[in-house]
Formats: sequence, structure tokens, C-alpha cells
Amino acid sequence: MKRWKTWLTAAFLSVSLGTAPVGMVCAASAVETLLYGTAAIALVKKQLTNMDNTKQKQMLADTKAKTGVVENEAYNERLEMIQRNIVNTGMIKRNYDVYANPSKELNAFETIGGVISVNQGMLDALSDDELAFTLCHEMQHGENRHAVNGILKGIGIATLVDIAMGGNAELMDVLLGGVAVNYIDNEVVTMDQEKEADAEGFAVLKNTSYNIGGAPASMQFVYETYGELYQEGFKRIVSPNNHPQMSSRIQKLSERMTLWSGNHVQVGGDMVYVNGLAVVAPAASGSYSTCRRAFLVAGNLARVTHAVYGEAQKKDMVLKEPAEAMPEKKPLAGHDGTIPDLSRPADADLWQVRSDGTDISVNGLRIMTCAAGDDGEAIIKNLQTALYSKPVMVSEKQIKKLNTEWIQKHGYKEKKKDQSETKKTV
Repeated sequence: MKRWKTWLTAAFLSVSLGTAPVGMVCAASAVETLLYGTAAIALVKKQLTNMDNTKQKQMLADTKAKTGVVENEAYNERLEMIQRNIVNTGMIKRNYDVYANPSKELNAFETIGGVISVNQGMLDALSDDELAFTLCHEMQHGENRHAVNGILKGIGIATLVDIAMGGNAELMDVLLGGVAVNYIDNEVVTMDQEKEADAEGFAVLKNTSYNIGGAPASMQFVYETYGELYQEGFKRIVSPNNHPQMSSRIQKLSERMTLWSGNHVQVGGDMVYVNGLAVVAPAASGSYSTCRRAFLVAGNLARVTHAVYGEAQKKDMVLKEPAEAMPEKKPLAGHDGTIPDLSRPADADLWQVRSDGTDISVNGLRIMTCAAGDDGEAIIKNLQTALYSKPVMVSEKQIKKLNTEWIQKHGYKEKKKDQSETKKTV
């Protein structure tokens, strides 16, 4: 053991500090412990990264044994189809094994080896558009190696020293494999990593044909089920926050959707605005609240205005002139296999608002299917007026006010004491 520690310290010093003075090698035990810990972190990170790159089959088997697997071909086909459409963007560099586990909680996770698991509760509750964002988000954890850094954070220096000092590579593999599998029950992804996965996951989603409103809509449903998932005051000290507030994540995703629309489409509370005019506050339908439906309606409208104006680069700059040269890119087929024709009609008839039964479409893309309580005629009239109106935006201050009012009136109401204590990894 002494020889191993001597080698470990010397190796670390030679890499990090160059040639070290003899006195430094013979420093006090506290400094040695720190050096051993730092060197151990480097060695274990290297080992974890190797596992992340080469142990996918092993980690898949271990993780499935830990969580259980839903033996349902429909779930598997659905996940495979969404995964395939995401990979077809060309923006995913790693290979991922995705499977469904039987938990009824709203949750999904990515761990070492590029293994992604989606809870049955998530599959049952979310549409394909919402699930697409969930997978985009989890893949970005993998693309950025968040699991490696999260596990390192969770292990702690003392454990790292114990593992690294053993000097047995095979034993280290076994120990770290166990740690990685337990990681899914002890989420330690940092707040910054969650924000990064949200931002980069949305960037991938907007390059698919899925409704980008599925991003804020999915987070909205998690919020309505579990609340902010964020500790305040003394609770924050006892149980530090790893995830941003759900309401903050929803708002950020909504703002990204607005930018993608050329700053023509916004959601405030449960109202969809186009060019600053109120178009529709969709009625609640089934498990879909007014706000969740509003995000999905806005996401479809954002795709239509994006096809005409492109994407805004600043949140207060409305694109007012149709883009002369939008990138030539054939849109990917959606989960229903169809490819909407979003080519611009003649300027005299720039916006073609149509109804077909309960469906309302703009320029050939279905915007929404009216539910009981939706006034289809009024929505069509509002769309026709708003789309041809002068491009302006509802102020950021007013949007925040509307969001606050919606939360105060309709927001999360704690149903069970232990629900507010549960942390999700979405």
C-alpha cells in the first residue's frame, strides 16, 4: 500500500506540478491526504470515463437489474422511433440504449455507458412531442458526460482514496459499476448541468419535426404534479438544490420557443399571444391543463412563423420581414409519419387559416384540435387578425405577471407531504 501511495503521489505531481521538491513529497499528512485525494479523483475520473465509453452493455444490464424493465413492445417501439428521429438531426454523437422501466413516477435518467431509462409513468402521461424533449434533455447529459462528473461529486474524496489505493483495476471496475448503478437513486447532477441539458436539448428538439412546445409543456406537467422541486431557506441547507426551480425552467424554455418563432409567439399564463394579441387560452382537457395546452398550441404556431421569419437572436427584437433565404432543409417526418408543407404562400395570402372539423391549421400545419370549451370560430378569427397584425411583443414584465397570476390561481397544490420532498432527475 505504501509503495502504491508513493507511486500515486509521484505520478500526480509529475503530471500536475512538474518536478517536485523532495520536501513537498515528504509534506505533512494533511497535505499528503489532499494529494492522494486529488490523484485519486484523476484516476477514478479516468476509470469512469473509460466505463462510459466501453461498458455500455454491462451498465445496461446492471441498470435494468436495478430498475426493472417494462416488457411492452409498444413502449419500446415508441422510444425507438423518437430516438431515431432525434438521432437523424445529426446532432447526437454518442450511441444510447433507451428502455422503459416500470416506475409510475414522472422521471427519466441517463447514466454511465449512455444508458437512458424512461419511467412508465412518463411514457403514459406525455405525448410524443413532450417525450421527445425528455430524450433530447437526457441525451445532452450523455453528450456532456454529466454522469461522470455527477458520480465523482457524489462519491467524495475519502471513498475515492479507498477505491484508488486498492490498486486493483478489476476491483475498481466492480466498485465503480456499483456506484454508477446506485447513482440513479441518488441524483447528483448539478444545477448548471440541468440548465445546460435544457438549453442544448431544446437546440436539438427544434431541429426535429416535433412540436417544440413539448419542451415547456413537459416541464409544466412535472410542475403540476410535484411543484417546484426546490428547497427554500433552511431546507436548502439540509437538502441542497441540484435542479433549478421548475417554474424557472418552464419560463426559459418558453422564451426559447418565442425566439424560434421570430418573437411572434408568446405564452403568458395560459394565454397564447401572436404579435402581441391574445389568440387563445385553450380549455383544460383530460390531464392537460390550460397552460400545458397553451404551450403545445404556441409550439405549433412558432413552427409556422419560424418558416416565414426565421429565428430571432435577441429576446426583444421582433423579426418583421419574411426571411428571403431560409436554409434549404427538408423537415423530418414527425411521429405520425407526415411532413407538413410550410412553404410560404403568396404575400397577398401569407397566412392560410383553416378548420377541418375540430382541427385548426395554419399554412397546412395543424395548430390544435379543439376540445370541449374551445371556441373554434373565435380562435380562427383571432388567428387571422393576429397573424396579419403589426409584429410587436407583450412586455417581459407583463408575461411574468401573467405567469405569476396563473401559478397563484391554478399552480401546484401539495397533495401529499412526501411529494414535495421527492427530487426528480428529468
